[in-house]
Amino acid sequence: MEKYIVSIPTAYDGVFVDKYVIMPNHVHLIIRVNRSEDGAPRSSRPTRLIPRIIAAMKRFSNQEAGFNMWQTSYHDHIIRSEADYRRIWEYIDTNPSKWREDCYYEDGVKQVAKKDEKTNVMRILEQKNIPYTPHAYDGAAGLDGASVARQLGQDPESVFKTLVARGASGGLYVFDIPVEDSLDLKKAAKAVGEKSIAMIHQKELLPLTGYVHGGCSPVGMKKQYPTVFHETAEILDSILVSAGKIGFQVELNPAALMGLVGGTTADLTI
Repeated sequence: MEKYIVSIPTAYDGVFVDKYVIMPNHVHLIIRVNRSEDGAPRSSRPTRLIPRIIAAMKRFSNQEAGFNMWQTSYHDHIIRSEADYRRIWEYIDTNPSKWREDCYYEDGVKQVAKKDEKTNVMRILEQKNIPYTPHAYDGAAGLDGASVARQLGQDPESVFKTLVARGASGGLYVFDIPVEDSLDLKKAAKAVGEKSIAMIHQKELLPLTGYVHGGCSPVGMKKQYPTVFHETAEILDSILVSAGKIGFQVELNPAALMGLVGGTTADLTI
């Protein structure tokens, strides 16, 4: 993050960063523009240059982080006097020491705690010495897999959702497919040797698996049911599946995951 802030004067002629601080969940900056824009004299109106600078900073830091870490909007303020400048400069300078008094403190504490939180799925992977990368997202922003993929900045083809179905024989089966795809019930039935299958009712999910809708993982279910992954998992270096709790995903090698759950692959999607 810091390297993108300090590079602003290099990227934009006549633009300087007088002061900045990077807090646990937000950033403060004083950006000084010492040039006219498009040949027009500077005025007291907000310059069009600032949104471009902020957008570029967000974009490059998101690309490096591998997920979208920013809110869509930001708060700006035009400094109109020397006294206003000194007040804001001092606020930024003392912000770290006054973090507990900051209006964003509680959000920051929650985010740090969430980053360090371990789910049962993560503990199982660690016990089995299977490397993984944890990912956290805002469950309130949407539970559907496509929304989760967008939040994490991941290709939806590599983010898999976990579905549970019941065969004509009464047996239960787990199917993992890319989040934007739909399960082909005929293909799924063929993959597990059933005449037909049907999705279980949502109310059955928790008693049967131990997981709720939006947090169902192929790892750590109450019982290990036959599990089939869509065939594209075989050609991906890593895939993401639920970490067993809304707001958390794990990224890991698909072969290691299938080895853990006894999974197989087949063409499962429409």
